[in-house]
Amino acid sequence: MTYARAMVTENKRIFSLHRAIFTRVALLVTGTTLLAAALFVLFTLLPVSQRIAEGQFDEAAARTDAALGALFSPAEDLLRISRQWVDGEAPDIDSPEAFNRLFQPALETFAHITSAVAGTSTGQGWLLLQLPEGGWRNRLTDLPRRGSRQLFVDRLADGRVTRYWKDVDYDARQRPWYRGAVENRDEGQLHWTPPYVFFTTGDPGISVSTHFHLNDGRDFVLGFDLKLRDLSRHTMDSRIGRSGLVLVITDDQRVVALPSAPAAATPTQWLRQTLKPAQQLGLPPLNDALVAWQDAGKPSASIVHFDSEGAGWLLSARQHTLGEQLLWILTLAPRADFAPSWLKVGGVFGGAIVLVLAVAMLITHALAQRLARPLETLARDSERIGQLDFRPVDSARSRIAEIRQLQGSQETMRAMLQQNQQQLAENASRLRRQVKALQTTRADLRGSELRLRSFYDLGLVGVAITAPDQRWIHTNEYTCRLLEYAEHELHRMSWSQVTHPDDLGAEIERFEALLAGGVDGYELEKRFVSQSGRVIPTRLVVRCVRKPDRSVDFITMMIDDLSERKRAEERIHHLANFDALTGLPNRAQLDERMHYSLSVARRNGQSLVLMFLDLDHFKDINDSLGHSVGDALLVELARRLRLLLREEDIVSRLGGDEFILSLHGADARGAAQVAKKLLDVIAEPYRVEQHDLHVTASIGIAMFPDDGPDLETLSRNADAAMYRAKQEGRHAYRFFTAEMQAHSARHLKLISALRNAVELGQLALHFQPQIALKDQRIIGAEALLRWVHPELGAVSPAEFIPAAEDSGLILPIGEWVIRQAVRQGKRWIAKGLEPLIIAVNLSAVQFRHPDLPDRVTRILDEEQLPPACLELELTEGVAMHDPQGAIAVMDKLHARGVRMSIDDFGTGYSSLSYLKKFKAYKLKIDQSFVRDISTDSEDKAIVSAIIRMAQSLGLQTIAEGVETPGQLLYLDEEGCDEVQGHYFSQPLPAERFERFVTTHQGGRR
Repeated sequence: MTYARAMVTENKRIFSLHRAIFTRVALLVTGTTLLAAALFVLFTLLPVSQRIAEGQFDEAAARTDAALGALFSPAEDLLRISRQWVDGEAPDIDSPEAFNRLFQPALETFAHITSAVAGTSTGQGWLLLQLPEGGWRNRLTDLPRRGSRQLFVDRLADGRVTRYWKDVDYDARQRPWYRGAVENRDEGQLHWTPPYVFFTTGDPGISVSTHFHLNDGRDFVLGFDLKLRDLSRHTMDSRIGRSGLVLVITDDQRVVALPSAPAAATPTQWLRQTLKPAQQLGLPPLNDALVAWQDAGKPSASIVHFDSEGAGWLLSARQHTLGEQLLWILTLAPRADFAPSWLKVGGVFGGAIVLVLAVAMLITHALAQRLARPLETLARDSERIGQLDFRPVDSARSRIAEIRQLQGSQETMRAMLQQNQQQLAENASRLRRQVKALQTTRADLRGSELRLRSFYDLGLVGVAITAPDQRWIHTNEYTCRLLEYAEHELHRMSWSQVTHPDDLGAEIERFEALLAGGVDGYELEKRFVSQSGRVIPTRLVVRCVRKPDRSVDFITMMIDDLSERKRAEERIHHLANFDALTGLPNRAQLDERMHYSLSVARRNGQSLVLMFLDLDHFKDINDSLGHSVGDALLVELARRLRLLLREEDIVSRLGGDEFILSLHGADARGAAQVAKKLLDVIAEPYRVEQHDLHVTASIGIAMFPDDGPDLETLSRNADAAMYRAKQEGRHAYRFFTAEMQAHSARHLKLISALRNAVELGQLALHFQPQIALKDQRIIGAEALLRWVHPELGAVSPAEFIPAAEDSGLILPIGEWVIRQAVRQGKRWIAKGLEPLIIAVNLSAVQFRHPDLPDRVTRILDEEQLPPACLELELTEGVAMHDPQGAIAVMDKLHARGVRMSIDDFGTGYSSLSYLKKFKAYKLKIDQSFVRDISTDSEDKAIVSAIIRMAQSLGLQTIAEGVETPGQLLYLDEEGCDEVQGHYFSQPLPAERFERFVTTHQGGRR
C-alpha cells in the first residue's frame, strides 16, 4: 500500500498524457526546423561571409605590406648612387664638412634613416648621426694616427657647434656593417646586417652597406643605419580593422618592428621590447598567431585562420628579403572586423522559421489528442495495479496496433505481478535468516581483527604490508616512528622512496625475483632514509602471499633497526684503527692506507712524499707541566695538521710526539713548500689552560720511489733525515737524498744570481711572431724572457721563473719585461713597421699584486705606446685560482684599453660562467694539444671544441707550438684565427725579429 500511495502522489506532479505528447512532438518539430536552419547558415551563409572577410583582410594586409616595404628602398637607392658622390676619394678625416655635404641632405629627406657611417681598410671611420633633439653629431676615427682617441663634432639645433676628443674603443672594421660588406667580395653589392645594437646610441637597429675601392687601393665601406624604433612607429600607427596588429619579425621570431602597444604600456616602455622574442610581448593573439603559423608551415602571402581569446582571427605573413636577411611582415585581425552585416537576411529568415513552426504546432495538437485518450485509460489501469489491485478490468480495444499491444501486455503483467508477490514474501523470510547469520560472523571477525592489531602494534619491530607496486598498505606504529612519517603519509608513498639510493638496486633485483615467482621471500640489510634525512641501517625480512594463480597478492615486511649495533661496530673499528687521544690514524690504519697509496702510485707512475715529524724538546713540557698539558698540546697540533693538509693526504700518530705524514702525487718542490708551512704552523703559540707554549718540529722527507719501495723503507729513511734536521739545529726539514739537497742548493744559487741579473744586463727579450691565418699577416709577437749567466750558462725559464716567484723577484723582473716589450714595440712603430700587438706573460704573483693595473698604465704612458698594442697573457690556472679577483683585475685593465688573453687554455678547469665574465678577447690553445694534432683524434677533438666554444663566446683563438704543415692545415680548416711556432720562426732577438718582419711583409707584397 505504501508503494501505491507513492504512485498516486507522484501522479499529481506529472503532466497529462495529451500535454506530454504535444510537448515532445512540438519540441521534435521545432528542433528539426532549427537544425535545418542552422545547417543552411553553416554550409551556405557562413562560407560566403568568411570568403568576403578574407578578401577584405587580404587587401588591407597587402596595403600594409607595401607601405612597410617602402621604408627599406630609400636606403638601398641611396647606396647605389653613393659611389658617384664619393668619386674614388675618401672624405677629409680631420673635418666633417665634406662627409656632411654628401649625406646630410639624404638623412634630412628620409627621417627613418638614422645615420650614415663609413670606414676604410686602414682604420679611418666617419659617422653622421641625426640627434633626437634635431641636431647632428659627427665622429671621426683615425686609428693609425690617433689610436682610440676620436674627434666628435656636435652641431645643435640652436646653431652651437662643439668639438671634443674622447677615447673610444671603436674600430669600424670590426662593426657588422663593415665586415658584412667586405666579406661579400663583389664590389658594389648591398649587404643588410641582422638586427644588432648600435655602438654610438645603444639603440637596436639594422644597417645596409656596400663596399668599393678608392683610387689609392683602399677598401671603402659606406652604410646607412635604420633604428628599429622608427620602424616600430610605422607599425604601431598602422590600423587593420578595429583591433588588428601589424609587426615585423626575423625568421627566428625576434621583433624588428613592434605592433600597437597595449593599454597598460607607455610608448617608451613598449619600444624597449624591440629585438625580444615575439612570444615575450605578452599579446595573446600574437602568441596564438605564431603557433598557428608555425603549424601551417610558415606560408607566405597566405591567410591563416586561428582562434584567440574566444574569437576567430586572420593572419597574413609576407616575406621580405634584405640581402641575406629574411624578415616577415605579420598582419592579424579579428575575423569579425571584416565580416559583412547580415541583419536583414537574418530578419527574413527568422520570419520564415516562425511561420513554419506555427503550422507545425496545429498539426501536432490534433495528433496528440488522437493518441492520448486510449493511453490515459491504460495509465489509470496501471495505477490500480500499482496499488496491488490485480482484478481484471473490461475496456474497449484500441484501433491502433501499438496501443492494442500495450493493452495485452498489461494483462500479462497483471498475472505475473500477482505470482511474483507470493515469491517475494517467501524470499524475504529467507533473507532475514541469512542476515542474522552474517551479523554473528561479523562479530567474530571484529574480535579476531582486534587481537591481530594488538600484536601488530606491539612495537618490538617494524611490521608492514605492501602491494606488488611497492606502495605501503599497512604500517605499525614502530615503522611510522622509525621513518618519521604519519601513517597516512606513508600510505601515499612506496618503500623505494624511503630507501637509500645506494641500496635500492640490490633490493629491486630481489623484489623482481619475488614477483616473478623465483622466490617467496628474502632477507637483507638495507638503509632507509627518514623524513628528516637520517640514514637508518636495518635488517629486512620479506615474505609474500600469493593468489591461486601464483601472482603476488601482498608482501609482508619485518624491519629491525640496526642503528645501535652499527654504532657499536663503528666505535670498535675506530678504537682499533685510530689514536685514542688525537683521533688520527694509528700505525695499523697507516699501514693499510699506505699500502693502497703506494700501489696506486706504483701503478700510475706517480710520486709520493713521506714525512717523519717529531717535536723538538717535547719531553720538557711533559716533565715540567705534566702529561695532561702535553696531551692537550698534541690534540691541538693534530687539529692544525689536519687543517693544513688535503683530504687525500694521510696524517698519522705513531706515539708520543712522532707523526708520519703522506702526500700523494707531490714532488720535491711541493714537499718543501708543505714542510715550510708545517714548520710555521707548528711554531705558532699554543694556549693550554693558563700556559702559553711554544714548540718547534724537525721534519725528515723521503720520496717514493727514489728513497724506497715500501712503507718500512720510506719511514726509516725519513726518520734518518729527521734526525739530520735535529742535528743541524732543529726547527727545519731535510730530504733524504743527496740529489734533492743538490737541487735545493742550485735553487738558492739561482735566486742569488737573479737579484743582480737585470743590473748586469744578463736578461734579454726574444720575440716570436704571431701570424693571422686568414691573410698570413704578422699581427703580433710574444715577448719571451731569456737569461744567460756567465757561470750557469743559459738557464731555462722553467727553472728560473719559479725561483723568481718563490723569492719575490718576479715583481721587479716582470715590470722590467713589460717595460722593455712596450719600449721595443714603440721603436718598431717609429721605424715604420705596422703596429704590432706585443704579448707579455703574467705570473701569478704579478697578477695578484693590487698595483698591477696602475703599473701597466704608467709604463704605457711613459713609453707612449697605445694600450691596444699591449696584450697581457694569463694562464688558465691562475685565472681560475680566484675567479672573482681575476674578473676585477681584468675589468680594470680592459677599462684602460689593455688587451687580455687566456694562455695554456685547455690545461685547467675553467668554468664557462666565469669565462664569459672575463674581459679576455683571445684564448691561446696549449701546445700540448697542438703537438699531435695530425695523428691524435682526441687532440683534434679538444682543439676543435676550444675553437667552437671561443667562436660562440665571441673570442679569438691562437694556437702555439705549430711546427708542421699538417698542424697548420688542420687549424686553418677548423677556423683558428692565429698561430705561432717554429714552423714560421723560433723566438728571435729584437734586431733579427725586425728583419724577419720586413722580409715577410716584402714577400707578401
